[in-house]
Amino acid sequence: MKKTVLYLTMAVFLLTGLYGQNAVYQKSVLALYKSSENQTEKENEIFFYMSRTLEEMGLKVVYWDIDRGIPGESVTRFHRAVISWFRGPSMRNPETYLDFLEKMIDQGKKVLAIDNLGAYQDRDTGDYVRPLRLNSTLTRLGIMYMGDWTQDGSLLELDYVDSAMVEKEGQQDVAQSAFFYHFLASDHELKTWLSIKRKDKTYESSPVIVTNKNGGFALSRYIYRVENGTVKMLLDPSLFLREALFPAAEEQMVAILVNPSRPGADKILEYNLSVFTRSKISYRIIPSTAFRGLVSRDFRPFTSVLMILDSDSGIDPAVFDTYLQEGGRIISLMTGRFNNLAPYLGIKEFRTGTRDYLGFKIRGGFLSGENTELNMREYKWRPGVAVPVDSAEILGTSFNEREPLVWKTAIGKGEVLIWNWDLFSEGDPMGFIVDSVLYMQPLGLAATPALSIVYLDDWPLPMYNIVREPMAPMTDTQFYTKVWWPDIQQMLAGWNQPFSSYIIFNYNVNREPPFQTGEFFVAEDNASLKMAREHLEKGLELGFHGYNHLSLTPRASELNAFVWSGEENMKTSLEMAKEEWIRLFGSHNLPRTYVAPHNVISPEGIKVLHEVFPSIKAVSTLHTSETTPEEAYEYGPHPDFPDVYMLPRLTSGFNLTEENRMGILSGVNGLGLFIHFVHADDVYDPYRSLGHDWEGLKREFEKLMTFVRTNYPWLRPMNVYDGFRAMERYDSRAVDFRIDGNTVKVGTNGSGLIFRVRHEGKKIETVTGGAVLYSYGNIDETVIRADGTEVLVRFR
Repeated sequence: MKKTVLYLTMAVFLLTGLYGQNAVYQKSVLALYKSSENQTEKENEIFFYMSRTLEEMGLKVVYWDIDRGIPGESVTRFHRAVISWFRGPSMRNPETYLDFLEKMIDQGKKVLAIDNLGAYQDRDTGDYVRPLRLNSTLTRLGIMYMGDWTQDGSLLELDYVDSAMVEKEGQQDVAQSAFFYHFLASDHELKTWLSIKRKDKTYESSPVIVTNKNGGFALSRYIYRVENGTVKMLLDPSLFLREALFPAAEEQMVAILVNPSRPGADKILEYNLSVFTRSKISYRIIPSTAFRGLVSRDFRPFTSVLMILDSDSGIDPAVFDTYLQEGGRIISLMTGRFNNLAPYLGIKEFRTGTRDYLGFKIRGGFLSGENTELNMREYKWRPGVAVPVDSAEILGTSFNEREPLVWKTAIGKGEVLIWNWDLFSEGDPMGFIVDSVLYMQPLGLAATPALSIVYLDDWPLPMYNIVREPMAPMTDTQFYTKVWWPDIQQMLAGWNQPFSSYIIFNYNVNREPPFQTGEFFVAEDNASLKMAREHLEKGLELGFHGYNHLSLTPRASELNAFVWSGEENMKTSLEMAKEEWIRLFGSHNLPRTYVAPHNVISPEGIKVLHEVFPSIKAVSTLHTSETTPEEAYEYGPHPDFPDVYMLPRLTSGFNLTEENRMGILSGVNGLGLFIHFVHADDVYDPYRSLGHDWEGLKREFEKLMTFVRTNYPWLRPMNVYDGFRAMERYDSRAVDFRIDGNTVKVGTNGSGLIFRVRHEGKKIETVTGGAVLYSYGNIDETVIRADGTEVLVRFR
């Protein structure tokens, strides 16, 4: 096989997201013939040379005489592909036929044109179809028709021959074939199996047998040859159909099998797509409605397959069997009873029921990082009813080690990974999905924003000159100004970590005018104002947290007991806060980022915030929430207010708790982000401080930051505004991950892209076009930065 390389902008081959979403899975193909060329349903080349192979692939062949007219939707809707094998160049209404082929491709069906395209000329008028119109269709198959026909074999020579594909029962011989049209490759992904060169011309060779993601094309005279009355097939029908209908995985592409109607599956899918989007991992969703149309080679285009299923209803086990025997990787993210697929999932049996467990362990070396063993003592979960086979490799268990949580099993040349829980529906461990894909694939890749961002929430804040435990005999004002503020700056500077602070003017619950800011000026020596102005003098980012600590929403929630009566009062409070800000700091220092009180903001709140503070470009909430939908937002421009970028936070507090440890691992490995916030008054809150005094919290924060920097030294420390701009640039990056044996090619539309590559059992030999930022010592994973638009990584 010859790969055509074209130097196009990366926008052309951005395949992330819903690429291939309309792929068709049916168990039949539509075979076209022409009765005007003495073909019949049982007397045509598809029947003679391809029908048996198609049936062996699990596909029924339905024949259609194109001379009857174009088949309608009532016919085509049941087929995954349209295959033609015409003998001559003409038909009635050829342009209508070309429109039909394009429509089939647009619907996700494959189109295979073998021998003569059959639509070069109108049979009734004798008019030839203009090349421009022909090429509208042919470019879908990766080629452009340039004419320059000749039958002089002495002018031709073979340029590239894939012998396995095009010399099945004899060698290609241009002297005997003596047939040439000039075609240009127009698809950078085109696979060329045979190309012919004209010796009397200077242009490049003509690809005459090709396949691409939309199907395939094979030119007359190079498909078979008649010798002594016997047909000798030059083109191998089995290989051609395999490559045209089920192209091998070359880009990293993950299939997601999902039944979104099942409880929890929709949330798992939502979080799955969130981390895949951030990691720029291409995927194709195959819903349960398509399962009965799957055939044995349908997983061949995928580097791995994810299951979000609680049963195997409708799935033919042969699909899994074939994929695993050829080295495929399957990952199950949801518990279930898979009676038919159990042998292909490393499952020995199913129990009748299970009970809840408290805590779990995941061994080191599975999740990305230097020291990522997880020991979660307090996390409640319930295992599924599946029991792993005795040969399974257990990667995680309940905390008491009695119940398997996640295991890997080798089956055929492939492997399966089973998560025996349903906690992916809660979002917290969503990053483990990306880790599972990278760990399972022989070579797994994920782009990453690679950002480390720290917020100081409610800072500067109103100070009340009162003594509070555990910092007695100091007043809160003395603690904040003489201890906390110098310490936090010193600690973060030691980690080379910029930060952003979020000023709060009041903690009152005023929801109606008049709105005043008296609390902010209570502190001795006007300390709150001095701290705020110190930020601006030092060039530190000062963001906005609110007039008071009421969330900008008219709806009550568990976190929001006091609510605004409507948009007008919200807006008035913000206008008062803006006036105060300008009076205190100047209009040139208006805030550029905002943190929502209680991490809650409604669309109404974003609307009035944007109206009053157009300077604010990024708004921070949380990424997941079990209680308040208005807490949880996805990264990126708000759908209703595209000038506002949503930048959710992931972890909080000074303590390296089990929850924070998992949140950090999940956030960085899945979303590429460590986004953390702390409060100056955490020490005064027993829940947030976990009983530590300030010295204890400092030690805990040192542990937390050490954990981050030890496992992810390649993160780029930024303040919030710079992080938002970096996220915008990252969002605009188109990425193409290509895998060819022991070589990875990463294409992008700009320099600076950072990506992770997991390479179990392989060592990097060379990196061209990029620089290694970090190589892990405990796992085979490397973090690389692209210097330009293409990086080539070779392994041994």
